[in-house]
Amino acid sequence: MNLVTFTARDAKTRFGEVLDEALGHPVGITRHDRLTAYVVSKRDFDGLVSRVQELEDQLWLAKADAARNEGFASTEEVDAFLRNLRNVNDESKNDEAGPESLPKP
Repeated sequence: MNLVTFTARDAKTRFGEVLDEALGHPVGITRHDRLTAYVVSKRDFDGLVSRVQELEDQLWLAKADAARNEGFASTEEVDAFLRNLRNVNDESKNDEAGPESLPKP
């Protein structure tokens, strides 16, 4: 992928164009000939955040399995920890979705 870049000065004066470009792919912003920032679409940013969350979840699962396999935690302790982690993640997803996603009484 060829990164489209704007100087900081051009990005300031052509901000609408930067935003239009960012809808298709990340846009680099340079200052003093050095890449200093990216502008990304909301869709791309949300995708990155979601992927990071998935990787964090996988890491915790791997750590829990290692603790169980090495005898540092019992199966019951690991299961309780994972249940708690899943509940916290489910609650944060509900918070992000807003009140319209809550079940109606």
